[in-house]
Amino acid sequence: MAHAGHQLHAHPHQYTHARAHVPPHAHAATPTPRQIERRWLANVATVVVPGVLAHRLLRPSHRIGRPDTLMGNLNRVRAWLGLVIVLAVFLRALYKESTHISAQQAGPGTKPRGSQVVAELVSALVRRMVLLPMYGIVGILLIGCLLVICARPQLRALTLRQLIYPVRAVGLFLVVPVLGIALAWGCRKGAGLGSNTNTLRTDGTAAQLALSWVSMVTALWVFGFALVAIWQVARHLFSAADGHPMLPALMAVWLAWTFTLTDLFVKTDNPVFAGSDIVPDTVKAAVGVGGSVIITALSIWEIRRLGRWNGITLRSGPWGSRTPA
Repeated sequence: MAHAGHQLHAHPHQYTHARAHVPPHAHAATPTPRQIERRWLANVATVVVPGVLAHRLLRPSHRIGRPDTLMGNLNRVRAWLGLVIVLAVFLRALYKESTHISAQQAGPGTKPRGSQVVAELVSALVRRMVLLPMYGIVGILLIGCLLVICARPQLRALTLRQLIYPVRAVGLFLVVPVLGIALAWGCRKGAGLGSNTNTLRTDGTAAQLALSWVSMVTALWVFGFALVAIWQVARHLFSAADGHPMLPALMAVWLAWTFTLTDLFVKTDNPVFAGSDIVPDTVKAAVGVGGSVIITALSIWEIRRLGRWNGITLRSGPWGSRTPA
């Protein structure tokens, strides 16, 4: 049962206690064979299926509290808007094809249009996988400092300690793809492919053929992890709810506007940022600025609701009017 201050409200509170009281003898119970089997299957699925691993690593554990149904639905809306802003660079592939297709067709060795679009989308996905942890860790550090400084002196240590969970999520979001790409590239080198554009070897030793297959499977695994991870970040914002109830709303505003301003104003040949000048400014403004304004409005409403029903403010620390479980 959630508490907000010392009064009992008829309306549902946004956050309820994360864990109910468990009797001491419940932890000593021996797991049944079926439970052990399910646990092993879950561990195998975590390693084999990239989406399962992304879900387990980047989803919050609700250490502070669990949001109600209404807030969960609004967070999904905000996640889709954020995903549109984060991946709005995909539009450049369509504009690139429509404005430069005649010149590309004139050149020798031009790839088919479908291959060019797929290559552009994959390139955009890689760029976003690089930018998300960069913007994420900067946002968590800046917003975390704000939350710690504004909290009451006796709550600052507790507020700082909770922020370790979203920082860890950012690290996992970055480390897993880096390790996967390193493994795939090492296998390609071992297979003798290196910078060759071929995906698999058709000749060579048995070890080289096996390494080429391992490289391809690993690359596909990393790509699948990236797709699910970006959605998990858009939905849960690096497990921000485990750090502070106000952190998801503030992080949503930060990521929306940083990506929007990047696409609007950063003009460079750097492969991480390049290409944003292909999409017309009117389209970028409609997608980026419009979506960011809506996300900001939803976040302000969420912050006001947290203060009204749970007493969670910049001064209150992560638990607001409640005592940590």
